[in-house]
Amino acid sequence: MKATFKRPKTSKGWLSLGLIAFIILLGSWPVIHLFNREVIVFGLPLLMVWSIVLIFLTTFTMLFINKIGGVD
Repeated sequence: MKATFKRPKTSKGWLSLGLIAFIILLGSWPVIHLFNREVIVFGLPLLMVWSIVLIFLTTFTMLFINKIGGVD
């Protein structure tokens, strides 16, 4: 079976792809390096707080993509 990559054909598809790429970039090394400090926020290290924020951002992004894609 040949594996292929299908590019989005609609503007909603491109927006979804862009949002997913943006979330992936927020969790990559250059951004993580900014939050890897010895700072305590809400009793947690800053990097752990950023990880929790990233989980919520990912969840809400997926909900938004499902909403604009017509999936209920």
